Amino acid sequence: MKNEREIRSVSEKIINFGCVCDACLGRQFAKLLKAGTNIERGRQARGIIGTAVKNEKCALCENLMAELCVTMKMPLEELKKMDFRTFMIGVRMSDSLVMKEEALWEKTGIKYCESIKAEISRELSRLVTKATGKKQDQERPDVIIMFDAGKRSTEIFSNPLFVYGEYRKFSRGLPQTSSRQFKQSVEDIIAKPLMKATGGSAHVLHAQGREDRGARCLAWRPFVLEIKQPLKRKFSPRSMLTAINRSHKVKVAKLRLSDRKEVAKIKAKNPFKIFRVVVDFEKSVENPERLKSLACAIKQRTPSRILGAKPDRTKHKKVKSIKWKRINSKRYQFDIIAESGLYLNELVTGDGGRTKPSVSQLLENSGKIKEFDLIGLED
Repeated sequence: MKNEREIRSVSEKIINFGCVCDACLGRQFAKLLKAGTNIERGRQARGIIGTAVKNEKCALCENLMAELCVTMKMPLEELKKMDFRTFMIGVRMSDSLVMKEEALWEKTGIKYCESIKAEISRELSRLVTKATGKKQDQERPDVIIMFDAGKRSTEIFSNPLFVYGEYRKFSRGLPQTSSRQFKQSVEDIIAKPLMKATGGSAHVLHAQGREDRGARCLAWRPFVLEIKQPLKRKFSPRSMLTAINRSHKVKVAKLRLSDRKEVAKIKAKNPFKIFRVVVDFEKSVENPERLKSLACAIKQRTPSRILGAKPDRTKHKKVKSIKWKRINSKRYQFDIIAESGLYLNELVTGDGGRTKPSVSQLLENSGKIKEFDLIGLED
């Protein structure tokens, strides 16, 4: 009886607000009546006060709730064509709807009510699940469905697809990432078959460091390829590996699905790098044993070749070890284990004293890198 008196009192205030649909009436008793939906709660409340719903435009939602199925017809058809597993609903409210709802709450209170935004979100989720069979996931959705309640329009955003792998680069002169300056890159070779398979709009390569364009990468370098706005999210890793490795410029292994967290993890890693460097010297090399003292903290000012593009700063990077092998009296091969971020070219040349110590300084013999490769990554 107490509940009925309260429902009657609140319902009469709502009816005086104007013509309201069953959903908007029932929403005010969402926490009080046990009926399954707000429409059913509204009908139950009308039964208590003995009034029928009028065939007029709802003064609160402007028939938005009644027309939601019709409004979503085209977006639902679009979603049926998309390849996704999970979705998330977003609702953008109009000032008009918010103001009307707040004006009603001032008259009736908010003790038992549910917001119209919450109801729209729940009803949209129900419609999407019914039409596609997919589940809602607020944490890691494949698709975001954004509904504009004021415009009664829907935007569908396909979240990026992340693909993990490890690559080796065998071609000198091939940059790591896409650039207008070069026709092809490691990124382009990896992305081409994956873009075709997924129908993505763009791609970004997130790698654990980068090698110089002129160097080979003979170590397995971890990466995550981000594919934006994919239409399809399923692909055969084996087929993709076959297509990528056909180029012979790049070889990829361990291809699998990934996520944004792994991108951050890869970027945060800062392993020591193992380089194999071939250096030509101006004079015959004498007493290479002097290079043992190169295993220390190297002081490097910003290289003169990029000064201006980057500010003049000093950093210290560690050389863990250096080994050498004589090719001829003026040409040597060095295996250098160094901290990530070390300017390798300047470690050899000294850059006019901007890098200390350097190979050229210790040998008192001007040296220049002929070629070098990344041959290992050491945690």
